Amino acid sequence: MARLELNCLLAALLLWPALASAEIEQRQVVTAIKATPDGDVLTLASDSGCGGRQVLMNAVSVRLDEDQYVAMKQQLTKLIRDRTPLLMRITSCPAPGKVGGEAGARAMPEVGKLGGCEPQACADGKARLYLNHNLTRGEVKEQARYALVLPLPPGKTPGTWQVEIYHVREGAPKRLIGQVNDPDYLRGKLVGNYSMYYPHGQVEMQVAREGRSVQEGVQTLYHPDGKVAMRNTWRNGVQEGEEQSSHQSGKLIESRTYRNGTRADGLVETFDQDGKLRTRMTQIKGQTEGELLLFYPDGTVESRSLYVNGVQTGPGTSYFPDGKVQRTTNYVDGKPAGDSVEYYPDGKVAAKRTHSGHYVLRSEQRFSRTGVLLVDKLWNAGGREEGALRSWYADGKPRQLIEYVDGERQGWTRHWRADGNLESECRYVADEPQGKCTGNSAKMSYTEDGIEFEMPEL
Repeated sequence: MARLELNCLLAALLLWPALASAEIEQRQVVTAIKATPDGDVLTLASDSGCGGRQVLMNAVSVRLDEDQYVAMKQQLTKLIRDRTPLLMRITSCPAPGKVGGEAGARAMPEVGKLGGCEPQACADGKARLYLNHNLTRGEVKEQARYALVLPLPPGKTPGTWQVEIYHVREGAPKRLIGQVNDPDYLRGKLVGNYSMYYPHGQVEMQVAREGRSVQEGVQTLYHPDGKVAMRNTWRNGVQEGEEQSSHQSGKLIESRTYRNGTRADGLVETFDQDGKLRTRMTQIKGQTEGELLLFYPDGTVESRSLYVNGVQTGPGTSYFPDGKVQRTTNYVDGKPAGDSVEYYPDGKVAAKRTHSGHYVLRSEQRFSRTGVLLVDKLWNAGGREEGALRSWYADGKPRQLIEYVDGERQGWTRHWRADGNLESECRYVADEPQGKCTGNSAKMSYTEDGIEFEMPEL
């Protein structure tokens, strides 16, 4: 009979909406219930995750109307008498020193949900606080990625509590081990050294705090295989001194210096996984200033560009490995402006583009390696197709024509076969076909030197 009543209770509780606040979940046996002006005080057989053996429950906290709440309490009375274990969710722990409820009484944790104890959820009587992906706030269990067992045990340092956070999924390893300065993890701050781990258990990061809540000492980040990815030092909560980052190969990516939390001005060089120079630039107040150079593995220049206050400005040029120009583009406020040209390795023009003063692409032409025009397309100042889009086969025969007005097909759309014969034809007004269209009615698409064209449905 008790099991039947418990199932009825669960049927009602499963209809409750998910809570938006933190949740502490624990298997509990309720030994008594007492009405108070603020709701019903439940006495527990063991300490809750917030500490203490009393919690507060009312219709608002469990999100039931008054009739549903009265019916639930009637069922709960029988379960209390039979000492039936229940799965209890507490929304949050009250702040220390807060008073409420009965006169002079210390505020109690609020019950957000009660349910039956399924074997997996009630495997033990430990309380668990569920946390979001970056461990900074509480989360409902169904959406949480990590969990913390409560109450927190005392830490090795006086006035601290030990924290061990684990992945929610069964059998997953720890995520963080450290200490906080408050028995309530969400109110406390990490103090002293702490470590974070990858899902497979390997150390991801080690942070030194030397017993304080501000970072102090060496911080080390690791690649998943255990090799050092980055190492830096902190003084009184700000980064200070040299920082080095490394590839998984162990080769240096970059070495940089910080002073009072700010990256020091000067030359910056980065290296590839083989230790070869990859980039060279000057940084002032954390922003690139002057010329930025990229290098091929053999040391030849791959590209050069200019920056002012961290924004690309002026001409930018990229090169083939033999030093010949591959592309030239002019930039204003980090965006292409004016004419840009791409070249084939033999120096012949591959493409030309023109951007307006508002950085809108206005025209593009592409050429074959033999100099034949393959694509000619125009856009208006609003960035919409305008005029005739034309393309040609490599032998110069026409391939496609689409006439546009302000981004809509307006006029003729034609497609030719490689032998020069017309394959399809249709006239459009405001993007709608007019009269009878001839040719293949299937949608056709193809790519020419990276630009894709699509035949309309005829």
